[in-house]
Amino acid sequence: MSSDAHFGGGSEPDPLRNVPTECYDVFRHPRRLRILEILGTRRTRLSLTELTTEIIDREEPDVPTGQARYEIRTNLVHNHLPRLADHGLVTFDTESGVELADQPPVHPTELSGLLELCNSGACKELLEAIVHPVRLRIVSMIAETNRPLSLERLAAKLVERDVGSVSDPERVAISLHHTHLPMLADVGVLEFDADSGLIVPDEQPMSIPQ
Repeated sequence: MSSDAHFGGGSEPDPLRNVPTECYDVFRHPRRLRILEILGTRRTRLSLTELTTEIIDREEPDVPTGQARYEIRTNLVHNHLPRLADHGLVTFDTESGVELADQPPVHPTELSGLLELCNSGACKELLEAIVHPVRLRIVSMIAETNRPLSLERLAAKLVERDVGSVSDPERVAISLHHTHLPMLADVGVLEFDADSGLIVPDEQPMSIPQ
């Protein structure tokens, strides 16, 4: 599987680098990213009705409106909005509506790379695989190198840049071999030969701002 989604390049820092690890789950679902995109674009408080309509227009324009409206509104109230509010990204209640928090830990404009993934047919799978403190940095390093890389070299680079909480390259290599690289290979971000330990970027590698 090859992914056509790409993060934008540039010199800006990884937008999630300073976000607490426990917040990463928020950014693994395309609808939550859409909510942040809508609120960031509109820059005003929206009623639940208005937000629901915006999501239908972006995600499900061909679904009968009545059916989609009920399902999306229920999903917003009982799932996505409480999660976003718990992590300080939005404020909402069913009466007054929804708006961005005054000082969210990350602003929607800083999530453009993740939002680009939402244009991919495999959006949810890509987000679940990539939005992780270690795997985001792996994707960055692979794009930065843009050539085959050994497992040992990647592990050393992660340790050098203080990625994750482990400082032993051998332990990092084991984690890469058994968890991180297979997950990224499954969504087509890279190819990983477990026998040789060689990591090969996709033909059109994703790039994440460093």
